[in-house]
Amino acid sequence: MRCLRGVSLVEMMVALAVGGIVVLGLAEILASTKATYSREEAFARLQENGRIAAMMLAKGMRPSRSTDCKSIAMHQEQGTLTVKACDLLEGGCALGNTHYLDIDRALGYDQTQGLTSAGAFSDLPQGIAGNIADRYVGGDVLVTWGIDPEGHAVDGGLGTDGTDDIQLVDTPDDTLDAELALISNCQHAHVFEVDGINGSSVGHAGDANAVSHLRAEDLYGGPAPYNREAGDPRAMLYPLVFRVYYVCCVGDGSLQTGSGRDNCRVTADGDPAPDGYRPALCVYDRQDGDGDTEVLVPNVADMRITYSGDTDGDGETDFRNEDADTVSTDAKWASVRAASVELLLTTEADNTATDASAPTQADWPPSADADDRLGAAYPADNRLYQRFRFDVALRPATPWAIWE
Repeated sequence: MRCLRGVSLVEMMVALAVGGIVVLGLAEILASTKATYSREEAFARLQENGRIAAMMLAKGMRPSRSTDCKSIAMHQEQGTLTVKACDLLEGGCALGNTHYLDIDRALGYDQTQGLTSAGAFSDLPQGIAGNIADRYVGGDVLVTWGIDPEGHAVDGGLGTDGTDDIQLVDTPDDTLDAELALISNCQHAHVFEVDGINGSSVGHAGDANAVSHLRAEDLYGGPAPYNREAGDPRAMLYPLVFRVYYVCCVGDGSLQTGSGRDNCRVTADGDPAPDGYRPALCVYDRQDGDGDTEVLVPNVADMRITYSGDTDGDGETDFRNEDADTVSTDAKWASVRAASVELLLTTEADNTATDASAPTQADWPPSADADDRLGAAYPADNRLYQRFRFDVALRPATPWAIWE
């Protein structure tokens, strides 16, 4: 008779142990793969947000203080820029020609200036300053204004007293869906409030005209002296953009104001903000209705901007990498020729990185004050951080030759 043997208890225990080790190994591989995938996905989003933020800021900075054929420096020297938009005039239209669109107005603000109230943004119109002060979280602040590159040829004068609507050669599309516009014939330029568009006819707001209308037909009625060809249109009309970029706070899907911003700041015990509240890059856009702040790019934790320039006009750089406070204190805004921007991007969750680390670094911006360095306010945590740095030439600050 044949003897049949089963699996012994020892063999079964060994088999179970081996199987358990294999299962645990597979589980660990799966968990590691999932964690790696999550980190890579978070890092990809971080890089994408950084590229978008850099692109938007550079696009807003390059045409800043541009008025078509002349730079703002040339207009200021010659006295040929007139502002008829009431909220861009100090105290409103009743106080005349002192306006916020000139070369000596701040291009930005440094976070060390204590930007806690509207009074800190003294070079901005009051309504804009109050809006930003109520939403600002930290980092430096960037101010840009200038013409939108999409212009429209003007056809016909403004009448003998400058009150007639501006007639365009073509009917504008939504590129002129603006509240502020600039008309220029390469000799004079006027900023005004748009008061309705009817076909190819553009009205200009009456409250500004109550003080003084746009210049009369002798400026915009005939052929311009700076046309390339005799048949070219003698003037162009452009939307005017006025934007302020800064770090704000988003929580529960909405922009935080007042005390709600504290959720995006480091708390008193040094803990970072909860995952549900995230810093972001915001922009105040004067063209958005009466002007308001909107979120541009999420998870932008910090921003630093430094400036370089030529103080004596010899074409050589006389100062480099100075912050906005120093440039303003030393009255160098008119000399600024370029800006260096550094952004700190972060991931949403506080469990992305394997090892906790603080996002500060020692060599940029060049500052003796450790609290002024990018990311200095953030303690070590398990988020991923990445810095994006880029330089932008600010040519509109320099006078340039107009058409001969």
